[in-house]
Amino acid sequence: MCAVQRGRFEPPNFSFPLVQTPALTALTAAELLPAKVIVVTAPTGYGKTVLQTALFRHVRSGSGRAIWVGLDERDQSTERVLSILEQALLEEQDALNPAAAVHQSDEAVEARIEALLDTIAELKGPTVLFIDNLSYCEDDTLRTLLDALALRTADTLYLVFAGGREPPMNVARLKLQGQLRTITFSDLSLHLAETRSLLGDDLCERLGDDGVNAVLRQSEGWPAAVRLMQIVLSASTDPIEALKTFSGSDVDLAEMLNRQVLADFPETIRRFLLETAHLRTFCVALCRQVTGDESAVDHVTYLLRHNVFVIPLDRNRSWYRLHGLFREFLVAEAQRTLTPQRLHEVQVRAAEWCEQAGYWSDAIDYALAAPAPDVAADILERVAPRFVRDRGDLHRFIAWVERLRAAGATVHRETEFWYVWALVFHRRYAFARQQLEPLAARIATEAANHADARSAEMLRRLEIIRVTVDIYVDRLEEAEILGRHWLASRGNDDPFDVATVASACGTSRTAAFDIAGAREFFAIAQQSIAQAQSDYGESWVGTLSAANSILEGDFALAYERLERTLERVRQDLGDSAGMTGTVAFVAARCAVEVGEDAKAREWLELGMRWAQNYGVVDTVVHGLDAALKLWASTLGYAVSITQMREIVDSYPPRAGFVFSCLLTQRLVRLGRVDDALLEFSKIAGPGPDDEPPLSRVPMARFALVQTRIELDIATGHLRQAEARIAEETKLARTDGRWGHLVDLALAEMAVSLCSQNHAAAARHLTRAITCAAKRRYIRPFRDRTELIAGLVNQTKPQSWGFALDEERAFFREVCRMLPIANSHLLEQLERLDVEAQLLETPTPRELELLSLIEAGLSNQQLADRLSVSVATVKWHLYNLYAKLGVSSRAAALAKGRALNLLSR
Repeated sequence: MCAVQRGRFEPPNFSFPLVQTPALTALTAAELLPAKVIVVTAPTGYGKTVLQTALFRHVRSGSGRAIWVGLDERDQSTERVLSILEQALLEEQDALNPAAAVHQSDEAVEARIEALLDTIAELKGPTVLFIDNLSYCEDDTLRTLLDALALRTADTLYLVFAGGREPPMNVARLKLQGQLRTITFSDLSLHLAETRSLLGDDLCERLGDDGVNAVLRQSEGWPAAVRLMQIVLSASTDPIEALKTFSGSDVDLAEMLNRQVLADFPETIRRFLLETAHLRTFCVALCRQVTGDESAVDHVTYLLRHNVFVIPLDRNRSWYRLHGLFREFLVAEAQRTLTPQRLHEVQVRAAEWCEQAGYWSDAIDYALAAPAPDVAADILERVAPRFVRDRGDLHRFIAWVERLRAAGATVHRETEFWYVWALVFHRRYAFARQQLEPLAARIATEAANHADARSAEMLRRLEIIRVTVDIYVDRLEEAEILGRHWLASRGNDDPFDVATVASACGTSRTAAFDIAGAREFFAIAQQSIAQAQSDYGESWVGTLSAANSILEGDFALAYERLERTLERVRQDLGDSAGMTGTVAFVAARCAVEVGEDAKAREWLELGMRWAQNYGVVDTVVHGLDAALKLWASTLGYAVSITQMREIVDSYPPRAGFVFSCLLTQRLVRLGRVDDALLEFSKIAGPGPDDEPPLSRVPMARFALVQTRIELDIATGHLRQAEARIAEETKLARTDGRWGHLVDLALAEMAVSLCSQNHAAAARHLTRAITCAAKRRYIRPFRDRTELIAGLVNQTKPQSWGFALDEERAFFREVCRMLPIANSHLLEQLERLDVEAQLLETPTPRELELLSLIEAGLSNQQLADRLSVSVATVKWHLYNLYAKLGVSSRAAALAKGRALNLLSR
């Protein structure tokens, strides 16, 4: 850990003895703290840090673990606080390929909190986490973090929060549970004994009892005032007389600092203090660079010897900071007495030294404060990748760039490039896209003018951002056009970049119902991501390619693959990772469709936490489709429609459009037709066949048509429904969308039943079973159990002519779900799934007939071949079907192959 961070992760190493106050005595009476949460709230100068330091040392001296986090004025957001906590608690993260990191985005506060809680849960034994100066953070989301630490961690974690005001957290609940102890300024105020201890025996003797009581009375127990009075009075030849000039007020405190402390210093020391006042932390080398004074080491030694509010930050006493109250005074005094040119010069010199030493954040802050925006821009250009690619403080990086722009400074192109990536990480996609255009034009011009290979390479990197952003903002066609162009000219590109672009093209093809085209792109992506050796990338590519299998209707295959992917990603990245939630969301859709509702619910709960922050339109729609199918079900899934709408509102409009279609269909299934019509009216055009702009994407268009079919059937517009079904069936068959063919066949079954055409309904159900069996697509049958039960009750079991055993087994599984009261009928249906066997051995003539059927001969051709009449052929076929236990040519062939009666 670098020395400049010592104030972050270790308490100050105070050079004076720590006073044993009643508050400290009460907190250290036992080895462990008296409450899970200790909140120390008091104004500046009441010794909050001093108290915590003593408590920290007490914990360390025992068997407990103590972790220190010190904040400063830079730490105003919850993200900053989390970053520091992560540095203190989590292992350092490796640098990420930007194209990889964009899929993770800048993780949401909630996700990072969950990861932090997972790490804390692994800590062994009692642990005390100190967070000093918490009041610097004024973010509204800080409460979420503090409540999580206080209310969702084990009893072995203790917390000490200190600041100038009460931290935002669920104080009432903590008090009810007896888990909170508050320390206020009254607890930290010094009494007579502590005042004597701080003043020291020598000064107390010189002051006498009346003088000590006067110090206590005038300071009102304010430790900072007592400390200052101790410095001033110790240096005075007549401390009693000096005491008479001090009132103890803030104004008088500043006046005493100026008149008594600084006035007694040599001019060189006074100037040294004023010129270094703007430094948050300092060492001798930094002070020497800033002031140009080779005697810096002597000045620092002098200040330490005279005990002037200089606090060492490490045991080696190489880094220091000034007491906050003292520093505030010195900064104000420097602004008043030093020339603007000198103030500018010392801060620029500080920036230059910090950059050379590798303290880039401080370097940029000092340059901006100088103000020297051009210097800051140059520094940022050199270190930009460290803050973005290496997952540094992205919020501050964005703020720096925007401050530079506001100051009129030239922001260099490398900084602009990483600025766009930072915006993408923050999910500010639209704004990032706006920034891309002028940057790309600028680099293209430079490349044309100078034939700069580096510019050409950067343009190619920008194209990756464009493709990625276009996918996230749902500009699929643009992403695919650019992606195809990029892939066509690929050479020695990073495998992850290739996988990213290929996956984007595959996603576009999936949404366009081009299953074969999508499969080609995903093959490229999978081959490339295997070379990248990225668990995260493999999970992302695997999830998107599984979405293509879902479109094909092969839910069994997608379920199997996603279950393995989810198991791996949970092991590698943990449940708090956004990618885990994305995989879980898509896997939940597969689980629902294959009848694994309990598993689907488990995965939905895993994915729902991060659904607003991770994924693309099509992945989130899959998860919400599963959630809607479990909504208002006997499983009692508790996610509300309001929660689901909040999720889709975080995505481009197509997500909300498809969600409304799916919700309408679900309401129809629940018999709430009026509610369904109301929901549908929000997205449909005024005409019955109007196509809203959002339905131009084939996936959205099918959701719209499927919804209209359901509503047509529910409202009795059967001819209209039949026409839509016929048209969509042709398209689905052409595309190879077997799952949609199942849905359409069942819709056609419902139309036939409404028309009292049971024979046609049975044919449609048989077709649906045939398409669904191999793919384990059982959900649509479960959603129509009453309709199917009515049909099965009125159809003879022998009439169900399924060609394959898996079809009979699947039909039997469907029938088990049906509300069939006739036990005899159930027994007959059960027998449909018995193991294939001959009821009677076919004759040689019948076996010959079976082989000719396999060759594709018609009845007339069979009669001509065998020199018999067509009637005789039919008679032989009737006997053959009876012996095989089937009722059609296709079924006979399937049974014959299963029994090895045919050559193949």
